[in-house]
Amino acid sequence: MRVPAKWRRSAASVTAVALAAYIGLALSVQGGRIIEAVGHIGLLPLMLVFALSLFNYGLRFWRWQLYLGWRGFDIPVVRSLLMYLSGFALTVSPGKAGEAVRCLYLNEEGVPYKASFALLFVERLMDLFAIVILSALLLTVRADLVWVIVCAMALLLLALLVITRKETPDFLVLVGSRFGGRIGGLLEWLADTLEHSRQLLAWKRLSAVLLMSVISWGAEGYGVWLLASALGHDLGLGVAAGIYGLSILAGAAAIFLPAGLGGTEAAMTGLLTAAGLPVAEAIAVTLVCRLATLWFAVAIGVGALAAVELVVAPERKQVTLNG
Repeated sequence: MRVPAKWRRSAASVTAVALAAYIGLALSVQGGRIIEAVGHIGLLPLMLVFALSLFNYGLRFWRWQLYLGWRGFDIPVVRSLLMYLSGFALTVSPGKAGEAVRCLYLNEEGVPYKASFALLFVERLMDLFAIVILSALLLTVRADLVWVIVCAMALLLLALLVITRKETPDFLVLVGSRFGGRIGGLLEWLADTLEHSRQLLAWKRLSAVLLMSVISWGAEGYGVWLLASALGHDLGLGVAAGIYGLSILAGAAAIFLPAGLGGTEAAMTGLLTAAGLPVAEAIAVTLVCRLATLWFAVAIGVGALAAVELVVAPERKQVTLNG
């Protein structure tokens, strides 16, 4: 199944408009000083920040491959990588829901939707755990944020407890049998999806996957530290990672915003300013960080999506016809 052309055109239009508005709004406040601050960062720190983003994507893909292997799906690495990265092309969507495009391609490889949606859900859940853990590092200098961190972690732990209990899918099936019809079918489908999720969240696997998640997202926090240090501000690695984590968490809380646009930037700029950076430099760090993490991912995703649509999908169709 290929992504309809109108979806691709709509996604491209929304992404282009969002990027233009994003840069325009950022530069509308002390634009000259922001450009000057970006110039002071230097080429080497900029290259390192983009390299850290590549490391983040690579480690997260490795985690994705582990998930596929644990559920018994064997997809060639290059093809799987292109499918995984293609989701980034549509990441500028509310709650990053557009990344579910991977499920369309995985279905063509024999992965049922209930299994691929489970992979996507568990991946997002582990990302949130990692982000909250990184956010907790900020408590060393901002004890007033303790309840934000505690409440976020409590909600995640509660969700994890509910999902990993064998009784949860059984309960949904029971309720679905009572309702019948579309509601019953939806609840049974959800029960199957949660059962796949439960298998991926087995406790013996959880610690390794969570460590990978913290390291991958921690690399982005390290990027914030590099950028601030290049401007002469030593935030401390833990504080920088905490600022990045809490900013991403703020964007995730505004689930209706595409990729947390606006919420993440406002939180990061505010936290950097509170940590001692001038407003222009705080905006410069935020702008470069988001270009290297969000928009860089979108650019890579567009290339991967094109490769899947123009090469992998036709190749898969030809193999099916020949078969």
